[in-house]
Amino acid sequence: MKKITVYGELNLENNQINDVTFELISKAKKLAVEAKKLKQDINYQIEAVFIASYLVDDEIKKTYKSGADRVVLIKDSVFDIFYSTIYANAFLEYYKNNPADVILFPATLKGRSVAPRVTAQLDTGLVADCTEAEFIIKNEEILFAPTRPTFGSELMATILSKKAPFCATIRPNIFKKEFIYSDNGEFVEYIPASYYEERIKLVRSILDKNENTVDFSNANVVLCGGYGLYGDKSDEYFIKLKKLSKITDSKFGATRKVVDFNLVDSKYQIGQTGSNVEAKLYIAFGVSGAIQHIQGMKNSKTIVAINTDENAEIFKYSDYKIVADAKKVIDDLLNYFNIK
Repeated sequence: MKKITVYGELNLENNQINDVTFELISKAKKLAVEAKKLKQDINYQIEAVFIASYLVDDEIKKTYKSGADRVVLIKDSVFDIFYSTIYANAFLEYYKNNPADVILFPATLKGRSVAPRVTAQLDTGLVADCTEAEFIIKNEEILFAPTRPTFGSELMATILSKKAPFCATIRPNIFKKEFIYSDNGEFVEYIPASYYEERIKLVRSILDKNENTVDFSNANVVLCGGYGLYGDKSDEYFIKLKKLSKITDSKFGATRKVVDFNLVDSKYQIGQTGSNVEAKLYIAFGVSGAIQHIQGMKNSKTIVAINTDENAEIFKYSDYKIVADAKKVIDDLLNYFNIK
């Protein structure tokens, strides 16, 4: 039996499993079904590997329900603090006794730190920041084919690695997490025999109170401003849209072009090179619909687009199409809420 291993990531403050792990497990399950359709005699086991001192029982059940057949806990109290080298070495020790055909890592700060250390030691390739993944048949052989943006996110490239294990980092909020499977499965505790001591030691943690990032992970409503809002008064309508988002308890976002022209801070950027969103309601104001932006918002449940160009690319991905001046719509909404 072949195997897809998902490198699981936890919130070390409460040992809750991060959503991106469930997203990758659900995607891995779909990949297994896809592979079976391509070759009837191929079966993939889905394994989720966590490096921690413990796992919460309810979280383990959620892991099974998202599609995992097997959950592995690489267990030691030293893992209560994240050290990339120690985590990578612990994973490698487990992997060498339990190899996989495909390894999926989350493209998070921690995942991006561990993945290259693992793949370098395994002497295999790593396709980074992927937005899609599938199996294909080439020369009668089934191959893992991840896709990622290239040339400034203007094109998408599907990359085939030359040797197994086939490894990729996948960005959060790209795939949907689905808790539709059985809540039972195999659970294994693995006690690592050895790992190298980290040369960098954590002395203390200081919480950064500056708002340098915007968390779109649980956003119900997102109001996104595109370059169509740019006018003679520069960032006037982006400021207005921020006000509107604040009064409506929604998140403000912007496209890459807006950020590139220094109209909005990069922390608000939505798209392949920014944040990915899965909002219940996503409203695009003056957004043209460039491919790299579409990759960041296409998984939103309901998409509304406002643009003066009735042939705008964004309308192809929208549930509701409004051909109108987005600036005027913003002004009308601000007047409705009596905001100056």
